[in-house]
Amino acid sequence: MVFSSQLKRIALLSTGGTIASVPGNDGRAVAGALAGEELLACTGLEGRIDALVESVFQKASNAIGPQEWFILAAKCGQLMDSGAIDGIVITHGTDTLEDTAYYLHCVLDTARVPVVVTGSQRVPHAMGSDAYANLRQAMELAASNEARGLGVLVAFNQSVFSAGFVRKVSSFQLHGFDAPGWGPAGLLDESGFQLLQRPRHQVLLPNPAQLPRVDILPVYGGADAAMARAVLQSGPTAVAVDALGRGQVPPAWVPVLQEAMARGVVIAVCSSTLHGAVHESYEYPGALHELVQAGALAVSHLSARKTRIRLGLALAAGNQFSSLADAFSWQALRKL
Repeated sequence: MVFSSQLKRIALLSTGGTIASVPGNDGRAVAGALAGEELLACTGLEGRIDALVESVFQKASNAIGPQEWFILAAKCGQLMDSGAIDGIVITHGTDTLEDTAYYLHCVLDTARVPVVVTGSQRVPHAMGSDAYANLRQAMELAASNEARGLGVLVAFNQSVFSAGFVRKVSSFQLHGFDAPGWGPAGLLDESGFQLLQRPRHQVLLPNPAQLPRVDILPVYGGADAAMARAVLQSGPTAVAVDALGRGQVPPAWVPVLQEAMARGVVIAVCSSTLHGAVHESYEYPGALHELVQAGALAVSHLSARKTRIRLGLALAAGNQFSSLADAFSWQALRKL
């Protein structure tokens, strides 16, 4: 990547995870122990990027959720509003990286300041670790003018993904992330960032201090309605149903979901497949059409984990939409 004489100013926000791990006494890794400064020192970027480093959290990513998302989004917003930085990189554990990245994708306007999330599959002290290579490439991506306005991006193993579609696809291999069915938005190599496709967006949402409780109901062959009833009666504000195929559930689930909707529980139905839209294609018991007729929201092109996050944000935004479906429509990027 070619840099101008004036160095780009990149904020590095470290949150912990595998990329920030050190060896433990028992041979296992202690996640999140390395500070951001220690990570950056091994990237070879000294003198090429002017970095502002802050260790926001030092946690394994299984301990990161809505409270941390709010803090990160607010910090990113403050940095953007300051006018003092050209890009933001967030290092994160890979287990919930896609959740954090998508939350930020829903609430941050990257038109002027790119936001890039990265991590590693191997700890920094492991042979062939991807930690420093991924961090270096994420910093270079955040310094690229071409990364502006694409929404939050995930840089991993020389690939760049839209946070709207990225998923963790391997528990250990270096190509740990992908956007199944869609592919990367671009690639990173010695020549810099190569943008291949410009991702579509959904409307930007406010960053609330607290999200309502939204659960995920997984659907599978033979799933008992008692499980769905137990979740729905336990007090969630809304539920994302990770449905079969085009949006189907077992027939016995239908009255349970209908009862919940009658009590005011919001039901969103997405597909458990790796990509593709839900659709009211069928009329048999348990088909999506029956659920939509009862008041369920059909959600396309989002995983259940992403549907859950966006549903919580949309509900927290209150009556700012003519209908909840407007919060899930695909369009050119605009801010609420």
